[in-house]
Amino acid sequence: MKEFYESKVRDVMHSHLWDLPLVEENTDIKTVLIILTSRGYVWVIDNRENMKIKGVITEHDILNLFEKFNENIRAGEFSTKKVISCSKEDKISDIIVKMKESNVRRLPVVEGERIVGEITLRHLIEKYYSLLP
Repeated sequence: MKEFYESKVRDVMHSHLWDLPLVEENTDIKTVLIILTSRGYVWVIDNRENMKIKGVITEHDILNLFEKFNENIRAGEFSTKKVISCSKEDKISDIIVKMKESNVRRLPVVEGERIVGEITLRHLIEKYYSLLP
């Protein structure tokens, strides 16, 4: 399984930007909640032109929102700002460590500050499974 651990993020990641759960910072709460019901998380970006990653919202973040709900709140106001990310050239072994240490199941793949894809625990499981004899 050395092949798995030595492979790069680019070999495993999901790079179809049209299929990522992305919202701009000024997106309303209703839109965010709709996406969360099907995906469980949302990447918050500055705008669709620059695709600069600004935060992430998970189902867990909504627990805090329930206490101070405001129908006018925008995605950028309650997203987690410290986003742990990776690059296409990172090794899968490093990604596994990063996910475990940060207690996250997904990472945005970035070039500079621009999101270019994502890698999730599910992607890692699928890749690992595909290499089994």
